[in-house]
Amino acid sequence: MDYKIKSGDTLSALAKRFNTDVDSLVKANPNITNKDLIFADAKLNIPGSKDEFQAQGASNGPNLTGGAQQTQGAQGAQPVGDVPPGQVGDWIKQAMDILKANGVPTDKMNPQDIAKIIQHESSGNPNAINNWDSNAQKGTPSIGLMQTIQPTFDAYKLPGHDNIRNPVDNIIAGVRYSIERYGSVSNVPGIKGLNSGSGYVGY
Repeated sequence: MDYKIKSGDTLSALAKRFNTDVDSLVKANPNITNKDLIFADAKLNIPGSKDEFQAQGASNGPNLTGGAQQTQGAQGAQPVGDVPPGQVGDWIKQAMDILKANGVPTDKMNPQDIAKIIQHESSGNPNAINNWDSNAQKGTPSIGLMQTIQPTFDAYKLPGHDNIRNPVDNIIAGVRYSIERYGSVSNVPGIKGLNSGSGYVGY
């Protein structure tokens, strides 16, 4: 997740806000040469925080690239992409299985593209909350792996998957929203931007 530094911000305050630490922020932003000196309007990459999902996954955190498992569509359709290994990949697979059982076509939810959205929106942190953008100012901060606001989550969740902070429930709502708005996860502007080389933008 990218954050635009504001006047008065400090790395220690931002680390506390985003549930991480100063060293992790410095490591994720190699352009910072002095941790006591950051500049307003510069972009700061916010890494995933140290929380329970990382402890349960691989020792170096979730690996969002590669993978041996493949997700098959109905009637022997071609695979739409490899499911990433690690904890985030497990959450994506669980969510996709539930979505398929509820009639969502496999070819509209490429797991690698879901993983890319998660990486850019929350760095794989299911507890991520955006407390600074326009949605937050309206009282509906973006929450969870795919950074959905509560009204969007409520509109696209499935019955029995009602917890916006549950990583599987959050993916389900985020994927259904992406398909409804853009036709498929792969058509999300951020994914198209990554594929074209122009960079990720929020969805």
